[in-house]
Amino acid sequence: MEEKINILDLDLDCITAKEALKRAIQFFDNDSPDTIEIVSMSTLMQYREDEEWKKMAGSMTLLLPGEAEILKAAEVSDKVKIKETEDGTFLKLFIKYLEKNRRNIYVLAQTEEELLKAEGLIKRYSRGIRISGHSIPGQEGAGEENIVNDINGTETDCILSVLPPPYQEEFIFRNRALINVSVWLGCGVMFARKFEKKRPAGRLKHFLQKKLFWYRVEQQNKEE
Repeated sequence: MEEKINILDLDLDCITAKEALKRAIQFFDNDSPDTIEIVSMSTLMQYREDEEWKKMAGSMTLLLPGEAEILKAAEVSDKVKIKETEDGTFLKLFIKYLEKNRRNIYVLAQTEEELLKAEGLIKRYSRGIRISGHSIPGQEGAGEENIVNDINGTETDCILSVLPPPYQEEFIFRNRALINVSVWLGCGVMFARKFEKKRPAGRLKHFLQKKLFWYRVEQQNKEE
């Protein structure tokens, strides 16, 4: 069974939600932070020609497609993988695991509004989730050094980032060796999409993104 796909010149892990969760759980036994990122069509399109971003994304321990269209464009026919990706199954299972095993998470967001949305969605998945702290990079007193110190001053097991790209990747790429946690999970765009798709304008935006994504993939295939 194929476990890697390449879309717009980036290699992604193509595994079931159960296998992704199994690997993520193993990360908690490692000494240095392991990194997981869930990427969207829009991010792949926007940064497809950004070699620095692709280098940072490619350095993730586990890089997962966040939308079914990414799998379909890579000609993945596994219906289980497609359905799980569309439903965000891995993210739900991972948060449930964090709650069940009393793991502490620290949330990073770009704005206060996005922070509240993220924490609300996390608690909707799992009401007993343990949030050890949160930060909004760029706010007064919230420089990266201060954020790293704040994280290291808590008993945090996992950082959950809902920062937008490319800052999400830049933050962990710069600070990975400094942060005393087991796992980093970057899922900024995918959290935002949960709210967008509930609105008519959001559904229309997603439809247009799919059209553009297929166009970009087809153009690249022709060039190759």
